[in-house]
Amino acid sequence: MVKQLVICLGILTLFSCNDTKRNAKKINQHIENIEIKSPKKSKEENNPLRKKILGIWTSKGAINADFKIDEKTFYYVDDFANYKYSLTGNTITINYPDYIYKGKVSFINDTLILSNNESEVKYWKFKE
Repeated sequence: MVKQLVICLGILTLFSCNDTKRNAKKINQHIENIEIKSPKKSKEENNPLRKKILGIWTSKGAINADFKIDEKTFYYVDDFANYKYSLTGNTITINYPDYIYKGKVSFINDTLILSNNESEVKYWKFKE
């Protein structure tokens, strides 16, 4: 009787080990099938104009820089002030304290052109 009990327990142990191996294989296959995705970049970050507008800009005839555009802000040299902006497609939105500027961004060679219904202004990369 004891022998039969030991044999039954041994067989049950073998079956449970075999089942554990199958489950481990299934888990490993599932893990291999999971795609590791990097965080999606926003349309703003994928915008080709984003890199092109970065830098220090000056207007024609000026001896000093007018403003600096970095990843998140417009910095006006004369005002010592930063303003947040966003770039969607070719439209730039600058958030000033008293109003919001919206204009089109375009380039002719290395010349930055900001335009809206009221004006069109050209800027050149500032050379230190």
